[in-house]
Amino acid sequence: MDGSSGDGSRVSGALSAFWALADLLLPAPCAGCGADGDRWCPACRARWRRPALVEMPGLPPVLALAPYAGSAREVVLAYKERGRRELARPLAAEVAGALRAAAVPPAALVPAPSRPAAARARGGDHVLRLARAVVARSGGAPVPCVSRALALGRRAADSVGLDPAGRAENLARHLRVRPRGLPPPGCAVVLLDDVLTTGATARAATALLAAAGRPVDVVVVLTLADRRAPRSLVRVGGGTADRPHP
Repeated sequence: MDGSSGDGSRVSGALSAFWALADLLLPAPCAGCGADGDRWCPACRARWRRPALVEMPGLPPVLALAPYAGSAREVVLAYKERGRRELARPLAAEVAGALRAAAVPPAALVPAPSRPAAARARGGDHVLRLARAVVARSGGAPVPCVSRALALGRRAADSVGLDPAGRAENLARHLRVRPRGLPPPGCAVVLLDDVLTTGATARAATALLAAAGRPVDVVVVLTLADRRAPRSLVRVGGGTADRPHP
């Protein structure tokens, strides 16, 4: 067995323990607006309470919890880049609530993978951590399990700064299916990610999963960067959606 993987696990565990202790001892401002007194104040959290189904070309229904702007953007960045790991639980509660509100059937949750280097720098894969928190929050319904069905190769480039064509090429070369991590046959499938921008990651992931015999029923994202996408507050129901209206 390669000892480097064990060292990485120990470092990740030490970082998690450090941040857990810091959460207990150090006061943290609201991740959304910076106000003192609450790690995620009610006013900022209320912005996540109207999830919308969004129509995106080449994708199954997209369930977006908030626009990638303002305090919602700050919350995602705080969780993803600034060490605010305690946000995994409340974010998971919002994801689980959105799945229930949209009547998504019980499904395996497939997290969109991070680049290995980025995951190491952040002390772990933030979307995988969120997915596990969603399952813990759901208690088996509507999300009974996490399926680590996708992986990014270590040579994958950071998507920041790439145009849509560059993102698609990067993913085509480095995103792959992990056969042992595929959802159980016949189970509904939900793809989870933090931000949907061009949709390149979601399209590549859904295409790979469909080719592996596990088509994605719903894509769930914390935030949506494209404000032009038509949306509506409709129910998914059995893995299909009513057509959103502009």
